Amino acid sequence: MVYSIEPLTDENAFKWEEFIRRCEEGTLFHRIAWKNFLEDAFQLRSKYYLILKDEKVIGICPCIEQTIYTFRGIGSIPHSENNNILLDGSFDINQINDVLALFSKDYSFIKFNTYDPTILDRITYRMFPFAEEGNMVVDLKQKPPDLIWETLSKQTKKHIRGLENKGFEVREMHTPADLEMFYRYYAENVTRIHGSVHSFSVIQKILETFPPEDVRIAALTRGDMFASGTLTIVDRDKKTAYFRYMALNRDLSGRHTPSYPIYWDLITWAWDNGYEKISLGREIRDPNVGSFKNKVKFGADYIPFYPGTVLLSKGMSYLHWLKRALPGR
Repeated sequence: MVYSIEPLTDENAFKWEEFIRRCEEGTLFHRIAWKNFLEDAFQLRSKYYLILKDEKVIGICPCIEQTIYTFRGIGSIPHSENNNILLDGSFDINQINDVLALFSKDYSFIKFNTYDPTILDRITYRMFPFAEEGNMVVDLKQKPPDLIWETLSKQTKKHIRGLENKGFEVREMHTPADLEMFYRYYAENVTRIHGSVHSFSVIQKILETFPPEDVRIAALTRGDMFASGTLTIVDRDKKTAYFRYMALNRDLSGRHTPSYPIYWDLITWAWDNGYEKISLGREIRDPNVGSFKNKVKFGADYIPFYPGTVLLSKGMSYLHWLKRALPGR
């Protein structure tokens, strides 16, 4: 039994995609199309590796190159809801240090996250964990729209139907003018919540990278008046819809809650089109945060993942020890 790693190339790309299709935890964010989007939109220095046992692919590791002082390492890819090391069910987690040793030949550290906390317990390298985060996922097989609707309060249902009763309708957006309108209210919304606004070119790059049938921009509008909208990317193999961007007209928020009807539209649209899961994005588990509460309200479960940094070189371990030992650290 010999473990090895192989950089992703054009020649072995089919092995990468085949592994994602058969791995339960494989997502849109592990796919090569998403890698291409990240590199084009954000100019990332990506480092993608296949993990092999003998000649069989038993895992993948999509990362970006990072440096800490003079130490070179790899970290989790940004703008993505994924656990960046995927291992298939046949992998013996007691062998995780053998796999990490392969990366130690070129890197001083590796930052990663996993859905399986027992992997962290098996790592014998010096390691420090980070705070748990999670992905918010609606499992439509367990919670179909009818069941979700029954759990909503009368007030929430009123907000969903309120704008519809005032003549607002959900429509899909396709024209350049539509896209500019969506981006305007996306940028205004993110600015209002003190988030990081992606450039208009990032939205355009999504539309260039993925086929039209895999991207849906939907908006709740009445004539020229915009209430709310979502940009969703679908993975038909995984039967999963990935909510990526929310656009809101905050001028309506005092009288209405325009996010509610567009959330509800996403749920019913996904169900009607045969999708089994909706990924609503990453959150910290905090029931006092509005975005977390709203996603739970619309049927999302919190799926925790566990991030950590593994120090692969003695020099990196010494640097970490020294920083902790200095006064004030």
